[in-house]
Order: sequence, then structure tokens, then C-alpha cells
Amino acid sequence: MQVPGDPCPFCAIGSGASDADLVAFRTPNVFVVPALKQRSSNPGQVLVCTVSHVVSLHGLQASLRNELFEVTSAVMGAAPRAFGALGTTVLVNDKAPDQTLEHLHVHVIPRFAGDDLVIPNPNRAAAPRSVRLELASKLRTAMA
Repeated sequence: MQVPGDPCPFCAIGSGASDADLVAFRTPNVFVVPALKQRSSNPGQVLVCTVSHVVSLHGLQASLRNELFEVTSAVMGAAPRAFGALGTTVLVNDKAPDQTLEHLHVHVIPRFAGDDLVIPNPNRAAAPRSVRLELASKLRTAMA
């Protein structure tokens, strides 16, 4: 759980203050970054995040909501080229009990034959930065 007063890691990435090399795609108000925790059977899970600190989808201004889902749609289209996925599953948590970061983000999970996707997956683990850099590079290329 994010501790009140601690800096929001998504805000730091969105502002360019950290991990700029992990950003696979960016528009003025939205950015895409590989998820820290990756499923071994679904490599390439990314988060589509708002640059500004927003905590909930409902009540979001229509223009930002549209931009968020236009980028999400583009990521869904790029997943087969970037990761060899057959399709995707898209999730948005809104004040979910297991949510640890209170910053609006959309999960785009690449899907593969026989992947047996389980949500939440108790076996997901933090991926090394090198793996996330490779995922960002693949998606960046596919979205270019």
C-alpha cells in the first residue's frame, strides 16, 4: 500500500523524473510502462497510466478518459507484434482491496494459447529491470 506522503512512483515516471527509459509510449497526458510484476505465462504486461495524479476512472474528464483508452487500444493492437500475443485482457482496478498504488492505470495483459490466466495471480513476481527494458523496447518498436 502506498504510504500517504510518499511520492507516487507513477507521477515520477509520468513527469520524466525517473525510469524514462522504461516508457514504451507517451502522449501529452498518458504513458505506457511495463508492469513491475510480470506473469511468466503472459510476458509483456504493461500499464497505461495518466501523467497527472488521478486515482479513479469514474469522474475523469471525457478528454483524458478518451486519450487513456485510445492509447490502451493502440497497445492492444501492438501486443501481437511486440510479444507474439494472440490477444489481450484489459483490467482497471478502482479502489480494489489489493491495490497498492493509488494512481489510475489500465493493465494490458498479453494472452497466449494455454496461458491459464488467473487474476490475481499468486505466482507473479517482480521482473528485473533488464526484462522490463526489453519489454518496453519491443512495445516501443511495435507502436512506432
